[in-house]
Amino acid sequence: MNKIALISVSDKTDIDLLAAELIDNGYTIISTGGTASYLKDKGIKIIPISKFTQFEEILGGRVKTLHPVIHAGILAKSKKDLDNLNNKKYSLIDMVVVNLYPFEKAISKKNCSFNNAIENIDIGGPTLLRASAKNHQRVTVLTDPSDYNNVIGQIKKSGRVKSSTRLMLAKKVFSIVSNYDLMISNYLDKFSSNNVDLLQNKVSISATELSELRYGENPHQKAKLYEITAPQLAKFDYVQLSGKALSFNNLVDTESAFSCVEQFNSPSCVIVKHANPCGVATSKTLEEAYKSAYKTDPTSAFGGIITFNKKLDSKLADKIINKQFVEVIAAPDFDKSVLEVIKKKPNIRLLKIKLKKDKNIIYETKLLRDKILIQEKDNKNLSKKELTVVTKKKPTEKQLQDMIFAFKVSRYVKSNSIVIVKNSKTLAIGAGQMSRIDSTNIAYNKSKKENISLKGAVLASEAFFPFRDNVDLAKKIGISAIIQPGGSINDEKIIEVANKHKLSMCFSHIRVFKH
Repeated sequence: MNKIALISVSDKTDIDLLAAELIDNGYTIISTGGTASYLKDKGIKIIPISKFTQFEEILGGRVKTLHPVIHAGILAKSKKDLDNLNNKKYSLIDMVVVNLYPFEKAISKKNCSFNNAIENIDIGGPTLLRASAKNHQRVTVLTDPSDYNNVIGQIKKSGRVKSSTRLMLAKKVFSIVSNYDLMISNYLDKFSSNNVDLLQNKVSISATELSELRYGENPHQKAKLYEITAPQLAKFDYVQLSGKALSFNNLVDTESAFSCVEQFNSPSCVIVKHANPCGVATSKTLEEAYKSAYKTDPTSAFGGIITFNKKLDSKLADKIINKQFVEVIAAPDFDKSVLEVIKKKPNIRLLKIKLKKDKNIIYETKLLRDKILIQEKDNKNLSKKELTVVTKKKPTEKQLQDMIFAFKVSRYVKSNSIVIVKNSKTLAIGAGQMSRIDSTNIAYNKSKKENISLKGAVLASEAFFPFRDNVDLAKKIGISAIIQPGGSINDEKIIEVANKHKLSMCFSHIRVFKH
């Protein structure tokens, strides 16, 4: 018998062309079920697998390739292995062309039932692929239509497939099968009675390439974007509607900005530069929020990332692009006319990002070269009732509102962070310093540069004050109220200083470091 190729595919892209080429080059085709019918309709001569195995498919097609004749033909290292068997009906299978039931496509449908999902779990396919990949020194295994032309080209040229190609195809198979099993596991986790815990002893994570980025942190660094497949990870889902290719930094900054802005319910704007908010505001309209956020630090806003938590209209989009240079504008939705406006600045990237309302505990990750850090996402919702007033002077209702606002912003400012707020808008921000007093001075100096008065404002610190210097400076620059976690051994001294300066101070009892 000629060389044998077993073909059983769900994705039938170019499968008739591949089969025809294989026949022209001396292969006999054996096939199953729907693939066999499809090839016959295309005029391709095939041998039904039931005839090849002399065993009819059973259980509605659930069992058809799980047969010794098939797997002996795949796993035999040579013809000699088969000749040593008493049963002489075995034949070597030289090529296996299989792709799996479309489980992902099935579960992505809104009306997909649990039982339908289960029926789309492939059993025979992964078994065939794993067996073929294991014996890749003799067997060529194909699971991706994009590899067909390369294999046919090699067969036409030399009558065989290169060993290096067979190895590459085998590696691809194990990656695909691994991801397939993980996808099924993640799907079944949704039906578990308990929330999925990523902080367990063993975590299964895979990453799928989404796109090549314009560049990494710097232009000389190549970079790609991957999506991690793991249950309960906090999601960052977006669609790019316009603009040039995204860079590494664009995505890091946008994720930080959007994570901050989605905390707020009223129309809000967050402007980020180098992963730090440089302006945040909430108002009655997005336009008012943008104006207030921009006013905080116009210098840093140049070339920044602007995010909104409500639908953006063309009027505001036009004002933004005429007012400043911006890399990315992100929002949960855009008016159709925004795309017309943005044509004036075709390089600006518009990203439509899905707002998250997850109630269950979700996780986030950071990579350390060959290691991964996993932690619960910092999504603690702080209410006014949870604040402890520790000074003689009590904060007003408006100051309490500004404290909560400032707290929410501070969790997205790199530590050590100082956020100064009044009327639900930032007046000044100090970020990323090794000393907290330096962050306070940076915030103060920025406000002076922009001629912004800090009188009567609220100051938030994402971690406790170890010394009185920040409280003394807060009094000097016009701050009237402070929110900080508390927890320092010097808390009593800090409270004493605040009382001396007649400041209001609340403890949040929550530290929100951002590294």
